[in-house]
Amino acid sequence: MWRTFARARTASLALAAVAAVAALAGAGPVAAAVIEDHYFSASDGLKLHYRQAGSGNRVLVFIPGWLMPADIFDRQLEDLGNEFAVYALSPRSQGRSDLYAGVHTAALRARDIDEFVRHVAPGEFTLVGWSLGVMEGLDYVERYRPKGLRALVLIDNSIGAGTPPKPGKRPKSAHVPTEEERRTSLRNFINSMFKKPQADDFIEVIQASAFRPSAQIASELLAKPYPREYYKSVIYEVNVPTWYAITPRFREQGDELRAHLPAARVTVFADAGHALFADDPTEFNAGLRQFLGTVY
Repeated sequence: MWRTFARARTASLALAAVAAVAALAGAGPVAAAVIEDHYFSASDGLKLHYRQAGSGNRVLVFIPGWLMPADIFDRQLEDLGNEFAVYALSPRSQGRSDLYAGVHTAALRARDIDEFVRHVAPGEFTLVGWSLGVMEGLDYVERYRPKGLRALVLIDNSIGAGTPPKPGKRPKSAHVPTEEERRTSLRNFINSMFKKPQADDFIEVIQASAFRPSAQIASELLAKPYPREYYKSVIYEVNVPTWYAITPRFREQGDELRAHLPAARVTVFADAGHALFADDPTEFNAGLRQFLGTVY
């Protein structure tokens, strides 16, 4: 179930493009960085899984979205691990991390990120959050104010800027979904994250992570006790170099971010899905490299 899908994708678009350029330059193909699996124990004893590629003082810490595993960033670890120390966390109850029997509060999730960062990046680092990882990463920054934070990369989620969405009406229903109905809903959600075909083994790894937690855990992860403006206030106050990589639905929020922080970078991936770094790994990795060139 948890075989490394990236090994079957060493000729992925990102690496193929890099290899082609290198070959034309006479430098030969660039090999994918080796990805290693590790675990560490949180302060309450829960075992948390993470993936690592590369080493050195230029550290990138990736936090995935709702129910997702660290493996979803493998195309970034493969490519960027040749130049940076890249770490991707599977938060508690996600991926290969232990399932947690207690309540998944925002404070607990932020503490896990703090302990993970202290474990892998005792010095300076860039924090990369995607989807729910944007919200949880910013909450961690607000709560712990890490001195080593060099930059923020926020991928395709609201940062509480722009016009607030209209409140939706949830239909009242006494129906409790069956496990198969829940899995079907999760499959549909996963499929909706992409606009471009993905490898079967890649999707299997993501589904395995999404199916593990109970419906109760899945619901707890989405419950955040803050107004939407909380997140932009963190960005504005911390004011470190920031890259907001988004799909078109967040364009208005990107415009407001740039108006408030002119140095912030905003990139709209018009032809990619929510998991834009997987749909367009070549473009995303190149954009991240360019951004990091202004940081390190």
